[in-house]
Amino acid sequence: MTKNWQKWSFAVSLIGLFIAQLSCAPDPGEALNDRKRRENEDEIKAYIAKNNLNAVKDDVTGLYIAKTKDVPTGQVPAVGDEVQYYFLQERLDGLVVDSSETAAKKPGIVTIGAPTPGVITNRLYTGLQLLKEGEEAIVLAPYDPTDNKSGNLLLPAYTPVRYDIKVLSVRTEEEQIQDYLVAKGLTAAEKTASGLRFLLTKAYPDSALVKTGQTAKVKYTGRLLNGNQFDASVDGSDWSVGTGAVIPAWDEAFVKMRVGEKATIVLPSSLGYGQAGSSTKIPPYAPLTFEMEIVSSK
Repeated sequence: MTKNWQKWSFAVSLIGLFIAQLSCAPDPGEALNDRKRRENEDEIKAYIAKNNLNAVKDDVTGLYIAKTKDVPTGQVPAVGDEVQYYFLQERLDGLVVDSSETAAKKPGIVTIGAPTPGVITNRLYTGLQLLKEGEEAIVLAPYDPTDNKSGNLLLPAYTPVRYDIKVLSVRTEEEQIQDYLVAKGLTAAEKTASGLRFLLTKAYPDSALVKTGQTAKVKYTGRLLNGNQFDASVDGSDWSVGTGAVIPAWDEAFVKMRVGEKATIVLPSSLGYGQAGSSTKIPPYAPLTFEMEIVSSK
């Protein structure tokens, strides 16, 4: 009995030691990733030397930046800002992998804090945040495991890349709204304390004013500032006023209107769908515009 117990105890100890060794062993994938990163570093440094580039490594992102146009006073991209850019992506052997439609003057567009997966790679998105409005740069990037374009014939896995980037504009939500108001001839719109722009386009001064607690029937069309329509109610929908049942911009606009009146409102995302957006039609940090008409209120 004692000998059998000793044998069993010894066997359990061996199994425990084996499991502990396995848990401490390095992950083969991690080891490969580390080795490939070091190889990428060597490739990038050799490329910089060969092409005589004045590139500086960003220690936070690991990207190498060689600015070809420096704009010290340019606007720095921040969360919620819209960035428009041109880019050319190529391997270090010169093979072009991807590019924006520069000749057609169709820049790429991304909102900082809300990149669209599959539309912009993580390496390009990260590089854009290291540049200011108006700047141009060569960005050399080691492989990124989240890069959706890694692992294909043009861009095999663990391939370092070069981006030639030109930042056309960096626009805050407020600047986007101002640009829209000018372009659409809506500069007469009232700006409220919340940042809402309100312009009455059809007045009925003798009609009843909409009040908090009432239910208003509203016809409306909602659009992004690029003109894309995301919602509409042609016949009118019923909404509770001042109860939080609608976005803050609507609650604010409704009580500024009378039955029969029409208005155009333009709002920052803080009065709309915020940093989360809504479904697939309204992206995060999106300023919006609505054309609305109060059909009735009771």
